[in-house]
Amino acid sequence: MSIPLVSLASFRSLAGDGLNGRLESLLEQKDFTDVVLFSDAAGGRMALLLVGPGQRYADLGAVSGLEVQGLRPLCAFHLNGDGTDTSLLRESLDARERYLAECEHRMAEVGQGLSEREAQLEQREQQLLSKEREFFLRSGELTRQGDAAERGGRLA
Repeated sequence: MSIPLVSLASFRSLAGDGLNGRLESLLEQKDFTDVVLFSDAAGGRMALLLVGPGQRYADLGAVSGLEVQGLRPLCAFHLNGDGTDTSLLRESLDARERYLAECEHRMAEVGQGLSEREAQLEQREQQLLSKEREFFLRSGELTRQGDAAERGGRLA
């Protein structure tokens, strides 16, 4: 899954006050090409990861499927982009569209899986009800047969 590129203003907004101080000091270093914002599912824990030559990960493609201590990539900011380069904006929009399409596809797969599971559960419930009915019918017949045999034994 690709990581959407966002503007610096959007990145700062998503990172929040807790990481903005760290982000500012990183932006002064400029020994990287991208900063990736990682987050947990609830957005309670966040972290920054530098990407580029000389860093642990050389490009965003290497980070896209990464999960670190329950944190996954949320978005990235490209250091050389100042938001005015239309090719970068187009690339960012394309990446965001791909990301949304991938999310929609995964949601559809999960929904399909849940529908199939629900159908299987309903089928198992019907089988169980059928077996339960058969059991009670047989136990009722056995009781009636036992009663009849007992009555027949008293008559003899």
